[in-house]
Amino acid sequence: MKVYGATLSPMVRKVVVALEMKGLDFELDPVIPFNTPEGFEKVSPLKKIPALQDGDITLADSTVICEYLEDRYPEVALYPADPVLKAKARWFEEYADTVLMKVTAEGLFFERVVKKMMGMETDEDKVQKNLKDSMPKTLNYLESVTPVEGFLLGESLMMADISIGSAFINAGYAGFEPDPSEYPGFAAYLQRVKAHPAFQKRMKEDAKFLNRQ
Repeated sequence: MKVYGATLSPMVRKVVVALEMKGLDFELDPVIPFNTPEGFEKVSPLKKIPALQDGDITLADSTVICEYLEDRYPEVALYPADPVLKAKARWFEEYADTVLMKVTAEGLFFERVVKKMMGMETDEDKVQKNLKDSMPKTLNYLESVTPVEGFLLGESLMMADISIGSAFINAGYAGFEPDPSEYPGFAAYLQRVKAHPAFQKRMKEDAKFLNRQ
């Protein structure tokens, strides 16, 4: 099994955490979004990461990949079996892939981290506008749905948590953490997510790369 992508991407991290939690062996083929190799569209038609190759099967899009992994390798469940909870899990994943992607990745991580790696200047005005206008709305919603204990859909870390946690890890790399005095529930929940061994492993790997920059 092979995963194409850079693990600093929250979408790629989501897939890698799912694979590692399921105990599946895989190889990571580092593909950068802005410089994809020739012929990459055969694996990912839109040339986006992540992409997955599992034998003769090739798939693109993190949600499609994670649902495929769940269906084909169900031994370690990352989605609830209950249909109502599973629908909620899909909603949180969609929220992370759309709203959080814009707020934490495009509006923060890309500006403050990716641009620096590329030798470009950060648009700090854009960052501050994002933090002032978009981030509070996002955090207010997440504070309203965060449980006092455990994770979003129970006692176990599942795909809903992996998706949201992956996005906010990138925000942290860009120097942003939710204020515990304003968002106590979500801030505490996020610390529980980050403390999980699956995320600790990924963050240690990220640190090796970031410290070289």
